[in-house]
Amino acid sequence: MPDPTHHFRHWSRHRQCLGKQGENAEEALKSITGVYSTHPSGPLSLFARVKNFTEEDFRRIDAQKHGLRVPAMRESVYLLPRETAHRAMAASIPPPGDESWARRYSQSGRKIPPEFFDEWKEEILRAAKAPMSASELKKHARVPDDKLKFVLNRMAFEGYLLRIGANSLRSNIISYVGYEAWLGQPFPAEETAKAQAWLAERYFHAFGPARIQDFQWWVGITKTAAVKATDAVDVVDVGEGHLLPTSQIQAYESFKPSGTDTVDILPQWDSYTMGYAPDGRDRLASTDTLERIYGKLGATGGNAFGVILVSGLARAVWKPKFSGSKMQVELDAFEKFPDKTMDKVKEEFEKIALFLNAKNLELKG
Repeated sequence: MPDPTHHFRHWSRHRQCLGKQGENAEEALKSITGVYSTHPSGPLSLFARVKNFTEEDFRRIDAQKHGLRVPAMRESVYLLPRETAHRAMAASIPPPGDESWARRYSQSGRKIPPEFFDEWKEEILRAAKAPMSASELKKHARVPDDKLKFVLNRMAFEGYLLRIGANSLRSNIISYVGYEAWLGQPFPAEETAKAQAWLAERYFHAFGPARIQDFQWWVGITKTAAVKATDAVDVVDVGEGHLLPTSQIQAYESFKPSGTDTVDILPQWDSYTMGYAPDGRDRLASTDTLERIYGKLGATGGNAFGVILVSGLARAVWKPKFSGSKMQVELDAFEKFPDKTMDKVKEEFEKIALFLNAKNLELKG
């Protein structure tokens, strides 16, 4: 059997649909559970996974209601498949009406007067029959300016509102619409333990082999809940606590990675780089480069910068900057790329620039 970490790396890259294995965005979202909803991270995560992916393909996810933007794992806002978004949300977020929301929004800095919340909520829902910006909603609800952001946030966390992405793949100016108005039904109820068991099954299919600690960190739940959820999944330990669904074992053991170098360009907060606990990221990067990928909290937490994977291993980080129609990319390579690899990197960035409607590309570093 090959070196376990090496095999983990190539298998999980394969299961993450990298190398544009997905036929469409809906298939990719289902395969990897979802992507961060922030632009351009979400669009670029799908661009790395979907064959011939276009701006129009991404826009259709919202327009045709194939995906929903909801708070989910680690309380981050994800773009998730419509059919299962409520399950991921139920597995990681307290249900609507839970007393924890009142406590959360009674804290200094984001306090919502409890005596007004229900009234403001109903005013907003009466207006939000179609996607509207926060400033548009303000005209229809008597919510003080300094409270509107927190009211909209709480309503989204409780499942009353959905976020709709901006038309521009670079913009994070979002609009809001009532969940029931958009989908024709109230937010579906789902029992937390059942939802967590479902999410564990999806996690180990998309991110395995992985440990229970990785699943716990990814969802943001207690160890007890993570163990209970994993116990409900048919998995096998393939080494040092790394679990893989039993249904994948035969394919995993016979899997052979590509014989040539592969290049994957992943954005900041990509689902894959954010999918493992801090001490479980060795398949992605060597220990001495973690801080460059995850910042100073690389050993204990941190949010991933954009990375360039060469044969599944992070070899550089990158940061984009836009000025009009120009896309500037700052590269921080951990060591100099061979010429052939650099040619592939440049080719992929040219495709990304085109996807993001940038007419000019400049690589620095």
